[in-house]
Amino acid sequence: MEDQLLTKEELTGNGYDYDQLEMDPPDDRLFVRTGEEEDNLVPVNGLVYELSEQDGSVLNYGEYADGLPHGISVDFHPNGQVQQVHRHFHRPIHGEHRQWDREGRLVFWGEYEYGHELRYKRWDESGNLVEEKTEPDESRLTMIRQTRDFYRRHYGADPKNDGID
Repeated sequence: MEDQLLTKEELTGNGYDYDQLEMDPPDDRLFVRTGEEEDNLVPVNGLVYELSEQDGSVLNYGEYADGLPHGISVDFHPNGQVQQVHRHFHRPIHGEHRQWDREGRLVFWGEYEYGHELRYKRWDESGNLVEEKTEPDESRLTMIRQTRDFYRRHYGADPKNDGID
């Protein structure tokens, strides 16, 4: 996951301000209002960002498709350091997820498939590995298979298998 971070100028020039969007509570889908009428809402497709009310700094941003998180998602610490980076696939986290502390030290790395945690590593502030999960247990594997089948049927998705059949 070697994504190039976007600048505030790129986000505000190409994205939607989260505070200007409408949210549909049942499924938390984001919409752009296109007129005065209640039904003049279009699902967001593109970048969504949120700025700090205090200093205007970027708090987070992410890509959306059909109103749902789909693509990269980036959160920042108040000091401007990246807090976490991960990807979504039509809402759930899918792929690598990394987190850093305020000083920029990696404190968590995980791998997910459609929101299910496959494996992870967690480090303390000194960089010592304190926790590790190397593979999902059998009950989790069953849920992963069912979720994978659902996403294949609905989105035609075919993620890398990682040996989970």
